[in-house]
Amino acid sequence: MTKSASQQDQIEAVTRGWVVYLHSGEATPAKIAEFESWLVSDPRHLIAYRDMEQLMGDLSLVMDADAAEPVTAMPVAEQPAWWSVRRVGAGLAGVAVIAVGFILALTSMSTPPVVGDPLPAVETQIAEIRDIFLPDGTRVTLGARSRIESRFTDDLRIVRLSEGEAFFDVSHDATRPFYVEVGDKLIRVVGTQFDVRQRADSVKVSVVEGVVEVLQEDDPVRAEKHRRDVSKDVLRAGDEVTAKIGSVKREFGIVEPESAAAWRRGWLAYEDASLGEIVSDTNRYNNQQIVLESPGMEQLRVTAAFGVDNVDQFIIGLEASYNIEADYTASNQIILRTVP
Repeated sequence: MTKSASQQDQIEAVTRGWVVYLHSGEATPAKIAEFESWLVSDPRHLIAYRDMEQLMGDLSLVMDADAAEPVTAMPVAEQPAWWSVRRVGAGLAGVAVIAVGFILALTSMSTPPVVGDPLPAVETQIAEIRDIFLPDGTRVTLGARSRIESRFTDDLRIVRLSEGEAFFDVSHDATRPFYVEVGDKLIRVVGTQFDVRQRADSVKVSVVEGVVEVLQEDDPVRAEKHRRDVSKDVLRAGDEVTAKIGSVKREFGIVEPESAAAWRRGWLAYEDASLGEIVSDTNRYNNQQIVLESPGMEQLRVTAAFGVDNVDQFIIGLEASYNIEADYTASNQIILRTVP
């Protein structure tokens, strides 16, 4: 398969997902804004969306005319991806009107998007986990209170994680490497799955699948041009590295690939991690913020696993295992302090 054919297949797959979602009756303002950003990021997206709308509309009309039994007779597992369009009934027409409105408005734009221009930033709030599809079909699961910005050129795919955590499922394209800018480090792949977590003083990378390079460099263009000379660590599935920002120091570890990025499933899990690290993560998922009051508490080493919606379980475990007490008197804080 040629590069152009592969890219077109990826565009069609992402387009099909957007059409089904917009026809689901569950579209939120945030997701609609994300759809608009995707639509204007590449002229091919507009063409693909218009063609897919027409195709699915035609299929819906044919099924209305020819179906011999109710659509619910088909088992869910056997339903094709576009079948959900048949189940929205009158909602189809309403969403189709919105989609056509997007298309008409975008078609009238005098200047098409320029390749290499930054795409709109995507940011999540406390306790929000969100899936984003990039123009190449890459799927990014953005953790709570996180932010990414993207720009795609003819030669490189570049995403900057400026805050929080993200899990990347990168579409394979050996001719256009995928870079993640985080802190003062770069992560380079051509197609794989990995998790990236940024903190104030470090970057943590956990590899689920494939090969990932962590480079001591902060400019993707320069790094790609001089790749052989750039200092790097090569990680494979099950490898993990924590690299200090502003330093070449790093610590290596291992992780079970199937349990990496457990936060995507609503869990936070740690083995011999600092209490400061755990609290920093926990505070991204809860409005009631944990405050470490006593000096040195952030260095305490802790092993724990708990649901993001069950922080009290974590607090009770701390009180039972360490000389720590929790103060809940403040309405929006949980103050932890050591007991003399």
